[in-house]
Amino acid sequence: MDEGHKKRMILEFLRKHTLAVIATCHHDGTPEAATVDVSVRDNLEIVFDTFKETRKFDNLVERPSVAFVVGWSDNITVQYEGEATQVPVADLEQYQQAHLDSVPAEREFLERGALMFKATPRWIRYSDFNREPPELIEIRF
Repeated sequence: MDEGHKKRMILEFLRKHTLAVIATCHHDGTPEAATVDVSVRDNLEIVFDTFKETRKFDNLVERPSVAFVVGWSDNITVQYEGEATQVPVADLEQYQQAHLDSVPAEREFLERGALMFKATPRWIRYSDFNREPPELIEIRF
């Protein structure tokens, strides 16, 4: 399977889901995980928001490395590792609109001051455990 087909397959899977578990790390090494609403851009960036008062916000400011797990219904999942940065002001309107198109319930959070982040992938693994052997597709960026 060529790289383009792999990316399209992963993109289609990710776009079927609006919830993910995000893992970040505190500066002392303590891990933190939370459930977040997500949307996915064509380039496989994962977009999410959070409030300044959260642990994940502090963690992201200090250490931008993140990991996500998306899915599991039907025994299919995506593991995703990357770098998260706050969406630049110049791109904010475009990112917010696309995010709200995918996850309309996020409007409430954005109106209350949640800040938009985008994660750029370093490594993604798609795993389908319905097959024997399991189908594993891995991409490094």
